[in-house]
Amino acid sequence: METEYLDEEQVIALYNKVRTGKRTWPTGIWTSPAALQYAVTVFDYWIHNVMGWKGWPEARGKVTPALLEEHRLADLVESVFVPEFGDDWLDFEIVLNESMRLSEDEAWAPDVADRQERVESAFEHAFEQLIGSPKQQPKLLSTYHRFRNHLLRMWSAFQEAQAEHDKAERESAERFWAHLRLVRSTRAQAAEAWSIVNSDDERRGEVTVVWGEPHPYCLVVLDDDIETGGWEQVIYRLEQEILVEEPGIVSYAVWHKGFVGEYYRCADCGELHSQFDEDTGNELRLDDLEPPEER
Repeated sequence: METEYLDEEQVIALYNKVRTGKRTWPTGIWTSPAALQYAVTVFDYWIHNVMGWKGWPEARGKVTPALLEEHRLADLVESVFVPEFGDDWLDFEIVLNESMRLSEDEAWAPDVADRQERVESAFEHAFEQLIGSPKQQPKLLSTYHRFRNHLLRMWSAFQEAQAEHDKAERESAERFWAHLRLVRSTRAQAAEAWSIVNSDDERRGEVTVVWGEPHPYCLVVLDDDIETGGWEQVIYRLEQEILVEEPGIVSYAVWHKGFVGEYYRCADCGELHSQFDEDTGNELRLDDLEPPEER
């Protein structure tokens, strides 16, 4: 887990497997640099999608040790939230969530542009609305300063996790393309094809880009020898070199030892998301498309 960083979608998928008893939390996940980011992502998903609550404030008075244990969240809370924020971790998380929601609202405080300054300003507002005003209630000063310190430490942890994630992605890309390159093979008015070749000019994959409506569509087919997950590196290279000026959404259909799925780049988080809520692509192989008598 030290070098494997999961995006939001992957963390949520992992939690659902843990929650339904299909697997346990990986060793080291709650001691990794991204542990805090993972914990907040999972808990926010649990509140809105599993429990169906409107927001974090509704969790107040409803979250119990038994409920956390039932939904496989006890380890997360005891390993991350309590050591980081103390026994009133839920109050802090409620204030933090509201702070993040406000800071991401473009209509709120439009004169504050810096990301961290927006979060801090939103915290001031959220704390007063949800907990109380330290100016009017001096007894809240210690809680205010403790929560604010939590916020700054958490922001620092998020920045560190993102830096580690970016570093891992760069190193992964360098390893993947060390002996491979992308070469255009054909070009037409409405489409073009590219080959992925190794240092011996042997083809290890094909990419077809169709300039269709309402947006471009890319078919990525990789040789079995390509490392697992290499299709993400191919898509990133396409975005950097071929689709640079392409606005809007681009769809990617990926085949690698079978049909992997269809994806698009999320404009909000920057990660690749599946076009479908439930991706059963691993059950479909290229051989399955052939008539039985031809097998």
